[in-house]
Amino acid sequence: MYEFRYLLDRFWVTRNENKELYFNVKRALPQYRRFLNEQLGWNLVINESVVKLEKVPPKSMPWMGIQAFQDTLDYCLLCALLLYLSDLDDGEQFLLSYLTEAIEHFMTQYRAVDWTKFLHRKALVRVLRYAQEMGLLLVYDGNSDGFGSDQNQEVLYENTGLSRHFTVHFGRDILHCQSIADFEAFSWEGDEAERGRQRIHRVYQQLTLAPAFYWSEEERGDYEYVKNQRAWIARNMGDALNGTLEVYKNGAFFVLDETQRFGMVHPRDLALCDAVLLLCAQLRECVRQGEFSREPDDTVPLTPREFRQQVSQCRGRYGNGLGRRLREVSDEALCQELTTYMRDWMLLTERGGMLYLCPAVARWTGSFPANYHGEIGDESLDEPLEDA
Repeated sequence: MYEFRYLLDRFWVTRNENKELYFNVKRALPQYRRFLNEQLGWNLVINESVVKLEKVPPKSMPWMGIQAFQDTLDYCLLCALLLYLSDLDDGEQFLLSYLTEAIEHFMTQYRAVDWTKFLHRKALVRVLRYAQEMGLLLVYDGNSDGFGSDQNQEVLYENTGLSRHFTVHFGRDILHCQSIADFEAFSWEGDEAERGRQRIHRVYQQLTLAPAFYWSEEERGDYEYVKNQRAWIARNMGDALNGTLEVYKNGAFFVLDETQRFGMVHPRDLALCDAVLLLCAQLRECVRQGEFSREPDDTVPLTPREFRQQVSQCRGRYGNGLGRRLREVSDEALCQELTTYMRDWMLLTERGGMLYLCPAVARWTGSFPANYHGEIGDESLDEPLEDA
C-alpha cells in the first residue's frame, strides 16, 4: 500500500502537481480504506483537485508545527490569508497590497500588525512562501521576498482554490476551544462504546505519527489495549506500513523496515544523528551503572549541567569521528542542538528546569566500528548539519 504511505508522507496529493499519483491514490482506496476507518479514524478528503488525509494527532508535539514558521504571528497571518482566499474565485488574481489591507482588517480583534515593522513583514513573507509551496496561490508577477525589505513592494498573485481544502474538518463545534488541550480532549469524549473506539484510534494514530508511544497511569487503558492486542496491532500496521511493533514496559515503538523508509526517520545519515546515537549509548551505560536513577515511569532526570557534562564527555571520546562541524561548535550550541533534536524525537522531555531521558534512549544507540581508534576522518565526507 505505497499509495497510503504517500498520503502519510505528504500534506496532500493534488491533481495539478502529480496527476499520475493523484489517480493512483484514488484507485488504491479500497486497499487502505478499512485500516483508515477502523484503526486510524481519520477523515479522507477526495475531490476533483486533491486527495488529503487529515492526520489529526492524539497529542500535540513541537515538531508537528510548520517548520518554516518562527512565531505565533506566522500562524495568525496564515489564518488571515486563508480567510482572504476563501472570498475569491478559483483563478482570481489579486495584488499584495489588497491582501495586506485585508489582513490588517482580519487581525484587528486579535493581534495588530504594522507593515512598517520589519519583523511583521518578514512573518508575512514566510507565510507567502509557505502558501506558494503548498500551492494555495501562484505568483503571477513579482517576488514575495521583496516585501521584507520594502513594504511598498507589489506582487500579483492568483488563487488556486486549494485553500478551501486546507483546514481540518473536526466534525464538531470548535468555537469553545481555547487551547491545544481542548482539541486533544476530543479523543476522550463519548459514551463507553465511543471511548473504546477512541482508544483504538489514539493508539494507532500515535504509533503511526510519532516516534514513540509512552503511557502514564491516566492512560493505563491504552497500555492494556496495546498489551492485549499487540498481535493484531502488529499485523494491521505491518500490512499498511511495512514495519515491526516493539512493546516494552513503559512504551511502544513501530519501527519501519530498512527498505521501506518514508517521511522523516531517525537515525539518518547526518553527523548530528551519529552524535545522538553515541550520546544515548553513553547515557544508557551511566544509568546501568547507577550514576543516574530511574523514575517509576522509566524516565531518568538530569540537570542541565549533568547533561552538558555528558555531551562534553561524549564529544571528548568520539568528536574526531563526528566531522568538523561538531568538533568546532561550542559546547553550549551543541547541547542546544542535541536537546532540540532529542526532544523532537521523544528521546527526552523538559520539565521544571530538568531534562528527563525517555525510555527510547536505551533503545536507539550506536557505536563506532571496533577498528576505529579516534582518528580524524576525511573532512570532504563530512555530512552537513540540518536545522534542528
